[in-house]
Amino acid sequence: MTTFDLVYNPFTKEKKFLVDGKEDSFDECWGTGNKELSEWASKFYERLYKKYNDSEITVKFKGILRDYEFLEDAKFEYESGNKNVKITLIDNGCTNTTEKLGALKALFEKMQKETPFEQLRSPELIDLFNKVVSSDFEMAVVATMSSGKSTLINSMLGCELLPARNEATTATLAKIHDIDGADHFSGKSYDKDHNELASINPLLLSNMNELNDNTETSIIEIYGDIIGIESKDLHLVLTDTPGPNNSRTDEHKAHTYSLLTADYKPMILYVLNGTQLETNDDNSLLNDVAKAMNSGGRQAQERFIFVLNKADQFDPATGEDVPKKIEDVKVYLEKHNIHNARVFPTAARMAKVIRQYQNNQPLTETEEDEILPNYAIFIKREWKHFSNYSPLSPASKRLQDEMIASAKGKNDKYQEALIYTGIPAIELAISEYLTKYALPAKITEGVYSFKEKIDNLDLEAKEIKKLKDNKAEVEKLAVTIQKIEKVLANGEKAKVVREKIDSLSVKENIKDKFQKVRGNMMGALTQKTQKMQNSRLPRDTAEDYRDTLISFLPDLEQKFRIDIQNSLNDVLKSQAQSAVEEYKKYLEDLIGTISYDIPPAAIIGDLASISVKSTLNKYSRMEDVKVGSHRVKEAGFWGGVKRFFTGGRAGYFTELDFEKQEFIDFSKYLDDKIVPKIEESVNSTRDAAFNWASNEEEKFKEFFKEQLKKLDESIKQKIAEQKQSLENKEAFEKMIQQNEKNLVWLNSFKKDLDSLLVI
Repeated sequence: MTTFDLVYNPFTKEKKFLVDGKEDSFDECWGTGNKELSEWASKFYERLYKKYNDSEITVKFKGILRDYEFLEDAKFEYESGNKNVKITLIDNGCTNTTEKLGALKALFEKMQKETPFEQLRSPELIDLFNKVVSSDFEMAVVATMSSGKSTLINSMLGCELLPARNEATTATLAKIHDIDGADHFSGKSYDKDHNELASINPLLLSNMNELNDNTETSIIEIYGDIIGIESKDLHLVLTDTPGPNNSRTDEHKAHTYSLLTADYKPMILYVLNGTQLETNDDNSLLNDVAKAMNSGGRQAQERFIFVLNKADQFDPATGEDVPKKIEDVKVYLEKHNIHNARVFPTAARMAKVIRQYQNNQPLTETEEDEILPNYAIFIKREWKHFSNYSPLSPASKRLQDEMIASAKGKNDKYQEALIYTGIPAIELAISEYLTKYALPAKITEGVYSFKEKIDNLDLEAKEIKKLKDNKAEVEKLAVTIQKIEKVLANGEKAKVVREKIDSLSVKENIKDKFQKVRGNMMGALTQKTQKMQNSRLPRDTAEDYRDTLISFLPDLEQKFRIDIQNSLNDVLKSQAQSAVEEYKKYLEDLIGTISYDIPPAAIIGDLASISVKSTLNKYSRMEDVKVGSHRVKEAGFWGGVKRFFTGGRAGYFTELDFEKQEFIDFSKYLDDKIVPKIEESVNSTRDAAFNWASNEEEKFKEFFKEQLKKLDESIKQKIAEQKQSLENKEAFEKMIQQNEKNLVWLNSFKKDLDSLLVI
């Protein structure tokens, strides 16, 4: 038996691996770079066995609970396929990240109260920290029409708040902010320019109908308790997005796409209609989902939850059992290159009605008389225990089992049936994702957001400490101060930095980025139109292709613009970094690191949209097409000739039947109507992007030059203070005493800060 000790710190990405107490390398497993444990955990035991060839393995793991669960899942999976290998996984002291976020916030509050450094009380630093540890975490709910999306969200809210009518109802973007303990909902609506239109408290279904029917309404911000989600440390923001063909504005489509491509990997809840899987509306969106899921890592997989709604409408007697339907969904998603999808079967309508009943919310006559009484069927019919089919982690599965046991123990039949609807399973998966991924990321970002600032203050304080009882250091500082005064008076150094900032240019970099994004866009278009490149298509087929393009092109255009925005940000951030490096050289020994936060790129404005409204008539032509044949009796001399040449029987010959049919030259249609529209949009986007970048570049340069002016003034002030301290013995001793206190505080605070990243 071999014992392995594995220590993995997700905050610093540090790893320590011991074999029977001796340190060893295991690069065969995690490779080079700072890959997350979730990216290599699935291969851990396989590679462990391959390298050390021991069928009895004990692994002691120290890290965070999330990573322990990854290793636990991998252990079960590996053992199921390798019966000859026995693995013992031991929790060797794992940390709960929930406690760390609270500790980080408490430490920041302590810093604000106790710090002797005014720099650590600056509004900029406070704003930065608050943004980093902001408790809001967005999850988008995406679906095509008739999937029961609104009903599913209402089931999570425990009341009838979002409209669930037969016609298109989600033309607006609704963001529901989870406020634990709230006893009602409130809301505000905004137009596309984010001007407030209405503020309603309490917010009811009738109000939502009115807001949604108002054509000026673009976004509705809602605040209340999403009762099934535990969000003590993070507040979930549930975004109800319009369907692909039902967005009130292009910005809504862009918002969904931006969530798919966001660096922080927000969750996506994709709702599928269990009674009608394949729809054309899904195609484009699922292709984007596939790209995001295949971007690498376990987090990229777990952020997507596919909900197979209306599962209670299946009929096992006709072969529609739940496992088969789940497999059908997976096969359907595989067609879109989506692999290992987590599919949760649900009965959202029953869950909603049960929760409304539990919360003393009003029910309709149909809900009260026909739906609620059927709750007992979910207990009686085991195939309706959708919770059994939910692909939860072992930890969440245990929590779900505890919930069922508790409901049974209390003889709470409604709660037991609610769990079987599968909705609580989804809520457990969401809560787990927040804990697994969002919390560790926020802790790491929060610590590093002001750790560098602390380090710079520490360096400065240590330099001042050298002055105590050290005449040589005092004289050295005095000489340095004189040199700095001369540099400031001369202004040459600042002039050089200003010139370098003036020489910065984003133009060429943006051109390169633009060509790459344009290439991706044209590649997507080519792939879409590949089978359409035909000069001879029947009219009905051509019209179907045209309609497909009409729905496809606006989505393509929005994605193109989002990609351009991301590229612009990348280029400007790169240029900012270059300027910051020059900036840092200029003030290296004086005030430490300066950073410049590029604001998010603005939406690229109202540009030429791609639209296809032209008729296909111009590309139409008539042709003779064989539709059959018939026998004709021969007559006279020419009848005999026909029989001779056609091989017909004596007295008859075969004559072919033709009729006029219409065909469309779709290749020419694409060249004449589609490609020019694409080029028009590309060119207008390019011009707008370049203009925006030029304006931002000028603002950026002006900002830096203004900062240099402020910097010169602050350096002059600092130099004057230090010069006075050196010349005045009493002031000098006072400065030294204060600095010693500062160092004590800094060292204590740094230890507290570093302890947050210790596991």
